Amino acid sequence: MCTDTELRIVNKTCKFDFTRLTQLFNFRRYNAKGEAVYMSAALGVIMDTNTGAQKFYGGKRIKMCSKHDGEDLDHHRDDIISMDISTDRKTVVTGETGAKPKVCVWNGETGEPIMHFELAAGSRGISAISISPCGRYVAAVDLHNDHRVTVYNIQRQKQLMQMNGATDRIFDVCWSKRPDDLRFATGSLKAIAFWHPADVTKRLK
Repeated sequence: MCTDTELRIVNKTCKFDFTRLTQLFNFRRYNAKGEAVYMSAALGVIMDTNTGAQKFYGGKRIKMCSKHDGEDLDHHRDDIISMDISTDRKTVVTGETGAKPKVCVWNGETGEPIMHFELAAGSRGISAISISPCGRYVAAVDLHNDHRVTVYNIQRQKQLMQMNGATDRIFDVCWSKRPDDLRFATGSLKAIAFWHPADVTKRLK
């Protein structure tokens, strides 16, 4: 049996089973350098699986106060529950739980923050998140009763649309892989819906 120390450093004595980790949580990705990218509580973690060296997104000294009343931070205050990585594997987007959950965009190789935005009060958390292949847009689905779908422009730092998604919880969201195609799909317990952010009044069938 491996000790905790051996698990942390991921040495040759104890090979950590990242395949099993993916099966359990489905939140492991790899960046452009081949490092594992995943989350732990409110931290983003970048890990060299050969040496065990880690870099982190988030975490700093702040004044003791409620997590809902403190200063605006460029990282998460609450547990991360959704994650995606860009097509070039250099940019990571993460979504947290909470009444006004935050979406954070950060560098998948250095852990440096890029930008962040908050969803409206009552969102309860971000169940699914996806970054477009062009890297300009984020689609996020919240845990509101209407499971709202929000699209945000990263470069312009502007919300483009927000619409009710489904009566059932939405478990995944994914952009089209076709070049210059900004359609995306959401998957709930009973249905798959297709969306086009350029026309917020039309849900593609």
